[in-house]
Amino acid sequence: MRPEDHIGRGILFAIATFAFFSTADAVVKLLSSGYSVIQIYFVTALFGAIPIAGLVWFSGRPITVIPRFPKKVALRTLLLVIDNFGAYLAFSLLPLANAYTLIFAGPLIVTALSPFLLGEAVGRHRWSAVVVGFIGIIVVLRPGMAPLDIGYLGALGAACAFGLALIITRQIGGRESDSAMLVWMILGKIVISGIAVPFSFTPMPMTDLGLMALAGLLAGTAHIFVVQAFKQAPPATVAPFQYTQMLWAVLYGYLIFGDLPDAFVLAGLTLVTGSGLYILWREQVVRHRQKRLLIHPPVPDALPEAEKKED
Repeated sequence: MRPEDHIGRGILFAIATFAFFSTADAVVKLLSSGYSVIQIYFVTALFGAIPIAGLVWFSGRPITVIPRFPKKVALRTLLLVIDNFGAYLAFSLLPLANAYTLIFAGPLIVTALSPFLLGEAVGRHRWSAVVVGFIGIIVVLRPGMAPLDIGYLGALGAACAFGLALIITRQIGGRESDSAMLVWMILGKIVISGIAVPFSFTPMPMTDLGLMALAGLLAGTAHIFVVQAFKQAPPATVAPFQYTQMLWAVLYGYLIFGDLPDAFVLAGLTLVTGSGLYILWREQVVRHRQKRLLIHPPVPDALPEAEKKED
């Protein structure tokens, strides 16, 4: 733990972050019965830009909007646009718990692709967690037993796009400007959805416009809070709170939409969430071991063979 860490404050920011994201998603689902996904996406992106612009402007760091890695930033932006669109499509057609279970496969995809795209070693423990997580996805989808709604494809597409975007972030995150990645992300969402919105625009009463503004502001503020959460506490403390969105999904699904997850969704949710948490824990174990070896390198051939293998 770093001397500047404030664990309690970081946890509070993390809880607020994912409560805000979940509330915004519930509002999106509520509005989707009367408006196209593209229109909701565009309007919420406009309002979401307001707090993000404030974060960039008042960050106290030099504002750099020209990326050092323009191709990778552009690809990351496109993937995040696909991620958000797929998620909104899933929210519009599926119960929130079903959508979240599939969308949260993103960390599993990152782990599965890390050896090939990042050159990172993944041992048997994390491979086992990936397999269990994908079994959870199959349990939710029930191929051959239940019709595959396009919403499921949207959720899976969102998970894949988000996983690939995370991999790009790992590749360039330490060398690319945070403000450049944030600015291009929000601009990409606004521009790409703005091109399509005239073809599916429906006039909105002020009440619905206010709800879209609320969803955008909540999502944008959540981006600020997640930055603060990771500043206040170590990633290993903050990251697991992402899975509190599952609790919000069940709560909002029941209170607002009258949805209760069935036994298949609960089983799949448990497998996917458990796998994701286990992968987070194993990554911390491996990183701690690597740091320890850097500080106290072992004498060659002094360790048992089993301890030399990454697990």
